[in-house]
Amino acid sequence: MPIIKLMVLSVAFNLTSALSQPIADKKIVSVLEQIGGTFKILLGMVCTVSVMLMIGLTLVIKITNSGMMYR
Repeated sequence: MPIIKLMVLSVAFNLTSALSQPIADKKIVSVLEQIGGTFKILLGMVCTVSVMLMIGLTLVIKITNSGMMYR
């Protein structure tokens, strides 16, 4: 759920900056683009941590099951 929310927010801010570019000040457009970029970085971090969590859980399950085989 957080990954989907970050994707939606990133697209929303980038779309807002693109749509407001002709009518808004350059500073406002720049801030909106930077916020969209920040959400992209957060999305990458969340995806990386979730992959590392899955790998860690897989390793823990693998280690505990192999320990039970020796009993």
